[in-house]
Amino acid sequence: MNIAFIEAANKPAVIGPNAITRMAEALSAAGDDSLCEEIFASAGLTKYLAEPPTQMVLETDVAKLHRVAIDRLGESRAADVSRDAGRRTGDYLLTHRIPPMAQRVLKRMPRALAARILVAAIARHAWTFAGGGDFGYAFSTTLTLRLKGSPICKELHTREPACAYFAATFERVFGAMLGPGVRVVETACEATGGPACVFEVRW
Repeated sequence: MNIAFIEAANKPAVIGPNAITRMAEALSAAGDDSLCEEIFASAGLTKYLAEPPTQMVLETDVAKLHRVAIDRLGESRAADVSRDAGRRTGDYLLTHRIPPMAQRVLKRMPRALAARILVAAIARHAWTFAGGGDFGYAFSTTLTLRLKGSPICKELHTREPACAYFAATFERVFGAMLGPGVRVVETACEATGGPACVFEVRW
């Protein structure tokens, strides 16, 4: 299976602010504000709680936040928090970044065609979430997404795939466009020693 990589258009290693702001919301929802404050402080990112970012943030900050969350919460609970943050990011994208008319058109299309159009649009904007990494995709029996150089996985070593944030974001967006039953599963992860983070979109 050949995957053509789309090189991140934004050369500085930055990522959209949702990766910070939605994690803050999810951490607060998972425990209380003190849990969120403790994790952000340990990551040296308290400034983002005082003034939530509205512009691109350093991918190294996102990586630190996820590493600290895993250290403090353990892999399983941190994955639950990241998944919630990903769903919240997906909701934001559906509300603010994907035009309502485009959503209505995609929802009326056959799933396979809608998936092809949607993933091409995601690839064009990959610089907003890939940071210094590369994003690619391919169709076979399923749609496969591949992120090489994931911002979340920098200096991270885990037993299980660690990109629940991205998987949940993709699942929320694809699910809204393609209908019920869409699942996005991370089948390989750089944090576990894989050459890239790989997600299968299944419907």
